[in-house]
Amino acid sequence: MKGAIFDWDGTLASIDDREFYCINHALTEHGSTPINYEFYIKNYYQRAYEEGTGPRMVLETALAGKSRAVNDKAYESYRRIFQATAEKATLQTGAIEILKALKREGLKIGIATMRYTKWVVESELKHLAITPQVDILLTRQDLGVGGTLRSLEETVSQRARLVTKALGEISLTPEDVFLVGDSWWDVRAGKRLGIRTVLVKTGFASYNDFSKENPDLTVSSMNELREILEEKRWSI
Repeated sequence: MKGAIFDWDGTLASIDDREFYCINHALTEHGSTPINYEFYIKNYYQRAYEEGTGPRMVLETALAGKSRAVNDKAYESYRRIFQATAEKATLQTGAIEILKALKREGLKIGIATMRYTKWVVESELKHLAITPQVDILLTRQDLGVGGTLRSLEETVSQRARLVTKALGEISLTPEDVFLVGDSWWDVRAGKRLGIRTVLVKTGFASYNDFSKENPDLTVSSMNELREILEEKRWSI
């Protein structure tokens, strides 16, 4: 193998405490009752095959019955708070270790995230001191695709476009790399492109059974993935 493409949220980055904090602060700003963690998990993760899954879905469910204008204002508050809290970003267990191990072996590393605002992700990488380990970072902003994606098919298509762009940036082909993510759309996009896919059971995969997507490899953590790669001499 010559490289690896990673998802960010839920895969390398652990986002739940920060998301929960930002969503509840946005709700409070708009006079609504904060949600509990069970509500967060149900509406953030356990609706993975619905359109628009993520923080906006949580907010809209919590604000059920409110106007579209109220929902939009709450989401803008959430985005503002999230953008101002990069210091709350944390890594999944084993994330820095696998990145360093891959770099020692001479593999190129890309991060391709479906998040939009690139400077926010850049600030998170800087805060977590992993920028030196990453050859390329791409977000949906690099595709010019903002807002909520209109369908599940569009989610897969844009994921595939983003990964393809990342490969071009590091001058590798689908046969050269493996793709690591925590969601069904990571696996489907990888298969569409002919890339070997790794599903890590963090993030979305912690709360959903994605086995029907048939990833090439399923692991419980970044530490397990690193151990398997070391045993197989960095091949999947």
